Amino acid sequence: MNLRDIEIFAFGFKDADVSGIDEKYEREYRIACGFRELVSKTEITINPDDWFVGPGCTYPEIGIRYSRAGGLEADERYLREKKEKYPELAAELDALYAEFRPLTNQYNADLTRSEVQFKLAENNCCWGTGGGHANPDYEMLLRIGTEGIREKIEKFKKIHTDRADFYKCLEISISALEILAGRYKELALKMLPDASGKDAEILERIIKAFEVVPYRQPRDFFEACQFFWLAYSFIDNDSPGLFDFALGKYYDISDRDDRYECLKKLWELFHRVRAWNLCIGRSDEFGNDYSCDLTYDVLRVARELHYNTPNITMRLHKNSPERNWREAAETIATGIGMPAIYNDDVVCPALESLGIPASDSHLYCMNGCNQIDIFGKSHMGLEDGEISIIKALEFALFDGVCQKSGLKLGLSTGDARNFGTFDELLNAYYRQVEYLADNVIEISNNCQKIFAGTSPNPWHSVVIQGCIEKGIDYKNGGPYYGDGQILTEGLPDTADSLAAVKHYVYDTGKYTMAQLLDALENDFEGYEDLYYDFSTWHKFGNDEEDVDKIYADITDHIYRYVRNFRTFRGGIFGMGCSTFERAARYGRSVGALPNGKHRDESLLADSIGPVPGCDRNGPTAVLNSVLKANQYLAVSGNVLQLKFSKAQFNTEAGLGAFIALAKTYFRLGGQTLQVNVLNADELIEAQKHPEKYKNLIVRVGGFSAYFTQLEKGLQDNIITRTENGF
Repeated sequence: MNLRDIEIFAFGFKDADVSGIDEKYEREYRIACGFRELVSKTEITINPDDWFVGPGCTYPEIGIRYSRAGGLEADERYLREKKEKYPELAAELDALYAEFRPLTNQYNADLTRSEVQFKLAENNCCWGTGGGHANPDYEMLLRIGTEGIREKIEKFKKIHTDRADFYKCLEISISALEILAGRYKELALKMLPDASGKDAEILERIIKAFEVVPYRQPRDFFEACQFFWLAYSFIDNDSPGLFDFALGKYYDISDRDDRYECLKKLWELFHRVRAWNLCIGRSDEFGNDYSCDLTYDVLRVARELHYNTPNITMRLHKNSPERNWREAAETIATGIGMPAIYNDDVVCPALESLGIPASDSHLYCMNGCNQIDIFGKSHMGLEDGEISIIKALEFALFDGVCQKSGLKLGLSTGDARNFGTFDELLNAYYRQVEYLADNVIEISNNCQKIFAGTSPNPWHSVVIQGCIEKGIDYKNGGPYYGDGQILTEGLPDTADSLAAVKHYVYDTGKYTMAQLLDALENDFEGYEDLYYDFSTWHKFGNDEEDVDKIYADITDHIYRYVRNFRTFRGGIFGMGCSTFERAARYGRSVGALPNGKHRDESLLADSIGPVPGCDRNGPTAVLNSVLKANQYLAVSGNVLQLKFSKAQFNTEAGLGAFIALAKTYFRLGGQTLQVNVLNADELIEAQKHPEKYKNLIVRVGGFSAYFTQLEKGLQDNIITRTENGF
C-alpha cells in the first residue's frame, strides 16, 4: 500500500505547484489542489438503488483533510487506526502527520489560548471557536450551474485585478466538482451493459443527468436532486438550508409519483450521513407566504420514514396558511420531535437589528442544530462559543472559585458574605458573566483570524455570495454577513437561584449569606430547613413575577452586552440559547446551587424554558414566563422546548389546542418551539431496557436523537421535563 493512496488530500496539498502564486493565496491554492486530487483519485462506487451518486462525505481513510467545522485537520484517531492497519507505513505516517499538525487550525488556535481559557473550557464555564457550519446557496448553484459560476468569476476578476490567484483557487474547486461528475458518468456508462431492469433505468438517468449537471440548470427534480447531492456531499456534508426554496421549482415541473420517490431516496441519503438542518416554508419582507408542494411533501416523507435526521425546521408567520400549521402539528404528533417551528415575525426583525436588510433577513434558515444563517450569503459563526450563565453566579458567590475543581477561574468580585444588598450580588454576577463573555469573544475572534490564515475554504467561496463579488475568502470576511453567535447555558437556573437568594437573604433576612454559602459548600448536608426553603421557592416557568423579572433582566443584560463587540469576520456578536446535549455535562460541572440543585446532580435547564420538573402550572404559565424576556434580541436560535403526552397530542382536540397555543406564543413575541410528544412511562422503560426501544426518538436541545443512544444524565433531563397538558 502506498501512503499516497490513503492520504490523497495531503499529497494533493503538498504537491501543488505554487510557483507564481501570490504568497497570500498559497494556502488556499494548496487546499483547492487537495480537493481536486481527492475527487480525482478516491475510489467511487454507484449503487443504483440509491438513485443519486456522490461521495456522501465518506472519503475512506482520509485523516489529513479539510472539514467544514475544523478546517485543515490531522485526525489523530485516523493516524492510530492506519498505523495498526498498515504497520509497514507507521514511520511514514508519523512523519506526514508531524508535518501537517503545525499547519492545522486547531494547533494554531491552541497557541492563542491562555492557561485560564483552557481551564475555563475544561470546567465547562465557556468555550469559543471560529468554525461552525455553512449554508451554501444551492438555489443559485442549481440555477446557473458551474458555467454560470465561471462567468461570474470572469466578471469580478476584471474588477479585482490584484486577486487573480484567489479566483484561480475557486476555478480549481469548480473543476474538482466537474471532475467528480465526469467520473460518475463514466462509471455509470461502464456499469450499464451489465445492468437490467430498474438498475439499468437508474444508470441511464444518471448518465443523462450528467450530460447537463453540474454545468447547467437541471431539467427536472431527478436532475436537481443529483446536482444537489453531488454538491452537498462534495467535500463535507452540512445543512441543506432553504430546501424547498432551492429545489421547489424543479419539484413543481416533475411527475408527481416520480418526484416523491426521488425525495424519499434523497431522504435516505440524508439520514445515512446525518444531515444537519433542512428548512422549509418562509415569508418575504411583504408578508407573502412561499410554501409549495415540496414543503408539504417533506413533512409527508418525515412522517412516513420516521427518521431522526435530517433536522427539520419549519418557518411560520402571521400569514401562514392554516395547512402549514396543521401539517407541522401532525408531523410533531408522530413523536420524531420535528419540525421545530420558527416565527418569521420575530426572527426577521431580530436579524434586521444587526443591520441585515429585510429582503435578506427573510432568507434566514437554520444551520447545524438550530442556529440562524442567511441562506447562501453569510458566515455567522454557528457556533462561535458558549457561556455557562450559572457558572457566573457560582463565581459571584464564591469570589471567582469553581466549586467543582477548586480553581480560581473567575474574577475577584469580593466575599459575598459582605454584600449588603441584592444589587451588590447582582453586580458581581454581571461582572462575572461579562468576564466569561469577554473570554469567549477573544477566543472566537482569535480562532476566526486563524481560520482565515490556515484554513481558507475555496469551495465555500464559490457557493456563498459575497466572496466572488469581493474577491475575498469565505473565512476572511467574504460573505455579505459575518455576524457572530454565542450560546447560553443555565439562564433559568440562574434566575431561580437569584430569586431565592433575594427573597431569603435580602428581602426577609431569614438566612444570612454566610449560612447559604456554608450550605452550598456542604451540599446542603445539615441544612435541611434551608434546603427546603430555597428548593421550593418560586421557580421560573410558573408565571411568578419575582423570578420572571430576574430572568428577563439577566437575559436582557447578556444578550445586549455581547452586541458591543465585533467579529473578525466583520459583523456583530449576538446571542441565543440552544444547549443541545451539553445540559447534563454543564450541570455536573457546577456545585450546589441556591435553587436546590445538589452538587453532583446533572439536571440543568436545556433551553430558555424552566429547569426540568420545576414548572407546575401548565404550558400557558411557561409561555407567560418565557415571554417576559425580549426575544427580539436573540439572533442565534432561542429554543423553547415543551413536552406533551401522546394521549393528549394525538387527538383532534389536542392538535387544535397545540396549534392555538403555538399561534398565541408566536403572536406575543415567541421565537421558536420544539416539541416532544412522549410517554413518560415509556421513557423510563427505555432507560431500563434499551434493547426494546432502539427506535424511540426524542427532541434534545436542537436536534432529534434516539433516546437509548443518549448518556444517562441527558436521558434523566428529558424524563424530568414536565409533561404538559392542554
